[in-house]
Amino acid sequence: MKKIVLGVVASLIAVSPAVAAKKSKKEAVPAKIDSNEASWRLIKGSLPIYLPAWSMPLYMAAQTPEKKK
Repeated sequence: MKKIVLGVVASLIAVSPAVAAKKSKKEAVPAKIDSNEASWRLIKGSLPIYLPAWSMPLYMAAQTPEKKK
């Protein structure tokens, strides 16, 4: 029984590089990002860190869209 398990494990180890070699890598397409837009989103997203606690409800109210009834 031990020989069977070792044989299966050895065959799986021998087959895994062949399976990995078959997979082809796709070329990554670089995303076009405006650096000014990325900087603005970073500043806007980190704003709650620097706001005092009493102004957080005002900030959250401005961030959430109004719900239509």
